[in-house]
Amino acid sequence: MCGPATAIGVATGVSSGLSAIGSFQQGKSQTEATNRARLNQYNDAMKMRQFKYGQDMAVYRAAVNDYKSGIRESDIALSGTRTSLDKQAEERIAAARIQSQDNNIKQLQAEGKIAASMQAGRSRDRVLAMTKGAFGRDQAITESNLLRARFADIDKYRRFADQATSYRRQLYSKLPMEPTMGPAPSAPIMQQGPSALSLIGGLGSAAFGGLTAGLGAAKDLGRA
Repeated sequence: MCGPATAIGVATGVSSGLSAIGSFQQGKSQTEATNRARLNQYNDAMKMRQFKYGQDMAVYRAAVNDYKSGIRESDIALSGTRTSLDKQAEERIAAARIQSQDNNIKQLQAEGKIAASMQAGRSRDRVLAMTKGAFGRDQAITESNLLRARFADIDKYRRFADQATSYRRQLYSKLPMEPTMGPAPSAPIMQQGPSALSLIGGLGSAAFGGLTAGLGAAKDLGRA
C-alpha cells in the first residue's frame, strides 16, 4: 500500500499530465483547423481564378466570332458588288455588239443606195467616204462610251473596297485582346502545431511536479 504522500504525488503528477495532454490536443486541433481554413481559402482563390479566366475567354471567343462574321458579310457584299458591275459591263458590251452589227448593216444599205443612185466618179466616192466616216465616228463613240463606263465601274468598285477596308478596321478595333489567366495566389503557409517533444516535455514536467509534490507532502506529514 502507498502512503498519503505518495498518493498526493501521484495525483498531482496525473493531473499535470492530463493537463499537458489536453493542451497538446487542443493546440493540435487549433493548428489543423487553421491550416485547413488557409488551404480552403487558397483552393477557393484558385477556383475563382480559373472561373474568371473561363468567363473572359467566353467573352473573347464571342467577340472573335462576331468579328469573323462581320468579315464574311463584308466579303460577300464586296463580291456581290463586283459581280453586279461585271454583269452590267457584259450587258453594255452585248448591246454595243448588237448596235455595231446594226450599224454595219445600215452602212452597207446606205452605200448600196449611193452606188445605185449616183454615177461612178469623184462625187460618189466623196459621198461614200463621208458615209463611212459617219458610221466610223459612231463606232468610235460607242467604244469610247464603253471604255468610260468601265473606268467608272472600276472607280465605283474601288470606293466600295475602301469602305469595306474601313469597316474591317472598325471591326478589328473593337476586338478585345485575348485574355490571360491572372497570377496564381500565393501558396498558404502552414502553421506548425505542437510537437511530440513538447508533449514529452510536459509529461516529464508533470511527473517531476508530482514527485516534488509527494516529497513536500511527506515532509509536511513528518512534521505533523
